[in-house]
Amino acid sequence: MADQFDDVLGGDEGQKPKGRTPPYIAYKTFLNLLSELKAHGLPPQIDRSVLTRFAGGLQGQILLALRSLDLIDDAKRPTPKLAALVDTYDTPTFKSELRPIVEATYPAVLRLDLLTATPSMFADAFKVGTDAKEDVLRKCRTFFLHAARDVGIPLGPRIEKAKFPRPRNGGAPRRSKAPAAEPQKVTDVGGVGGGTPPPNPMSDKALEYKLVDLMKEDDIDDAERSAIWTLIQYLTRKSKNKAANQ
Repeated sequence: MADQFDDVLGGDEGQKPKGRTPPYIAYKTFLNLLSELKAHGLPPQIDRSVLTRFAGGLQGQILLALRSLDLIDDAKRPTPKLAALVDTYDTPTFKSELRPIVEATYPAVLRLDLLTATPSMFADAFKVGTDAKEDVLRKCRTFFLHAARDVGIPLGPRIEKAKFPRPRNGGAPRRSKAPAAEPQKVTDVGGVGGGTPPPNPMSDKALEYKLVDLMKEDDIDDAERSAIWTLIQYLTRKSKNKAANQ
C-alpha cells in the first residue's frame, strides 16, 4: 500500500507538509463559519476572538482546519481562497470555488479511484503525511466525505457505506476490568462499627450540566445526541417533580 503513495510523498504539487492533518471538525461547523464570516464581514485576521460562538476547544480545531485548507496563512490572515469562499457562500458558484480547495487538500486520497477503492485503501490514504491517531483520522474521513458529496466528487458504494469502528481510549488496548469490590456496610450515619459511608455521588444537576457539555462534542452523531437529550429531559423532569413534592 505504501508504494501506491510514494509519488505523493515525493512532493507532488499541492502536497501538504508532513504533520499537517486534514480538517477534523464537522463539515457543518465549517459551513457555519463561512456563513458567519459572510454575515459579519471577513476580518483581516482569523483568531479566537472571531470564533467566540464556538466552544473553546473547537476554536483551535477550526484554526487548524483553515490552515490545512490553505484558507489562512501562518499569521492567520485570510488567503484569497477564503475570501472567494465567503463571497460565494450560499450562491450557485460556491461549490465550484470549494472543489479545487478540497482536491488540493487530499492528494493521496484522490489518487485512488474512489468509485472502486476499498474502505481500507481509503482509510490508509488519510495516513499519508500525518502521524495523527485513528480517532482524529476518523473525523478527517468524515469531513472529506461530506465535502466530497457537497462539491460533486464521485464516491463508490463501498466507501459510501463503509463503517469505521471507533477506537476506545484513542486506539489504546482496553484494560481488563478489576474485580468489583465488596460493598462496605455502614452501621450508622457516622460510620461507627467498622463501616465507612460511600462517596457522594454526582448530583442530578451536575450530571445534567456534564451531559449538556457532552452534546457539544464534535464527534457525537445524531443518534447519540438524541439519546443524551432524552436523558437530560428525564433529569430535568425528575428535578421538577422532586421540588414539587418538597
